Amino acid sequence: MAVTAGALSKTLIASQTAVLTSAAATGGTGPYTYQWYRSTTSGFTPGAGNILSGQTSLVLNDSGLIAATTYYYVVVATDTGASNATSQSSQLTVLTEPSQNQNQFAQSQTIGVVDLKVGTTNIIACQVDISVTSQIYPGQAVKVVANTQGGILRVAPVSAKSDQAIGFAIFNAKDVQYDSYSNTYYGPVLEVALWGTMIWCYATGAISQGALCCIDPTYVGGVQATGNTATYIGTAIDGAAAAGPIRVLLVPNPSYATA
Repeated sequence: MAVTAGALSKTLIASQTAVLTSAAATGGTGPYTYQWYRSTTSGFTPGAGNILSGQTSLVLNDSGLIAATTYYYVVVATDTGASNATSQSSQLTVLTEPSQNQNQFAQSQTIGVVDLKVGTTNIIACQVDISVTSQIYPGQAVKVVANTQGGILRVAPVSAKSDQAIGFAIFNAKDVQYDSYSNTYYGPVLEVALWGTMIWCYATGAISQGALCCIDPTYVGGVQATGNTATYIGTAIDGAAAAGPIRVLLVPNPSYATA
């Protein structure tokens, strides 16, 4: 049986980074070797000019990308049979988010910026839980981790549409990301916007003004129109014809959407 490369998927997309995953190859003779390739041209041919040197695992952490730019990725899988047969995956398209850097003279709206706070208890301090092995970025949706020792909530990034998010990490123009600490229980403190806050998110597709929104965990601050398996987290204040920044009013007592 011929070797077949696995499908590619997005784990998390930000303005300058992308975390992608490839399913394992099948057929042929294992074990397999893998090589990632990237281009800004759709339908490109993998080669020396677009190889991601050293990226040979099933998970790619790609950094140094340009904000608001479309990239295309493929993986070439090679088996260990006598002929070293190869197979190329289907192309994965990734659009990085707009820049998270603000200009002090003409500040553009940035994902994670609070646009309106209703009341006085809608923003609280939390800490990154020690179980977090990646990062939490400003604008990213977070959920409560059960362990809350020390009187402060421990949070981790939302990883699925069905997760019950407590809110969104707030952009503060200082912290690029929040990491857990490997040698202690306590992670860094971050502020989280709760229900009743209007915050800038990232529409990962078209959303009508006033539509119910759910989390799209594959993008930092990602939101999309609700579906049957998604948790309703707010209402779109703006309309979005395509992917881009959008204001969302977070609502109390989120419930599973029936749309």
